[in-house]
Amino acid sequence: MTIITMSTVVFFTQILFIGTRNWNVKAVANDNLPQILLSGTVVHLSWLLSVTLGVTSAKELVQNWDLSYIPVILCSLCGGLIGSYLAVKIKLRKK
Repeated sequence: MTIITMSTVVFFTQILFIGTRNWNVKAVANDNLPQILLSGTVVHLSWLLSVTLGVTSAKELVQNWDLSYIPVILCSLCGGLIGSYLAVKIKLRKK
């Protein structure tokens, strides 16, 4: 998998993870079991893929000083931040 592909996948899986995690928290608060199970599945799968690629990149960066993996780490950070921002904006807009 190329660095560009890894960066893109990590970016979007972080946004997906944050969004579905917020959906999952709301579903738990509302005691909605079908939504809890569906959102929990998406949270887990998006987290697993993102963490796998992120850890691989961090390992290459730290162990081998392979700086070509920095974009993957930055995309992970940016995807998480954008996902958090969108979750807050969507939440505020509905009030």
